Order: sequence, then structure tokens, then C-alpha cells
Amino acid sequence: MTISRAEVITTVERRRRWSQDEKERLVAASLEPGANVSEVARVAGLHVSQLFRWRKELCRHGEAYPSIEGRLV
Repeated sequence: MTISRAEVITTVERRRRWSQDEKERLVAASLEPGANVSEVARVAGLHVSQLFRWRKELCRHGEAYPSIEGRLV
């Protein structure tokens, strides 16, 4: 008789939900003159590819971006 091992996963990692306002704020921050997209994503706890995807989607829809008044995220 062979005994097999089973792995028990006890943590539940769920995807974060970002509101439209949060997405627009982060995209606006990444579009500011001199902004570093990677840094904006890192500070927000977001993968840079996700931020680029949001930029692409929001720019395609012609959304307006709110002013962030000189703040980085």
C-alpha cells in the first residue's frame, strides 16, 4: 500500500477590487509629467502591467483624468 501526500491550502487570497475612481486616480498619476509608471504602481501595491492595461482601457474610452494636485498616489 502506498501513502500519498496531500497539500492543504489554508489561506484565501482574493483579487483586489479597484473602484473606477481609484483606477482613474492611479492612471492620472501615471500620466503626470515626469511620473514613473513603475513607481506609481509599486506605491499603490499594483503590478505595473495592470496599470498599463487600465491606461490603455481608459484612453480608448476617452475618459477624462482628474487632477491629483501634485500628489503621487
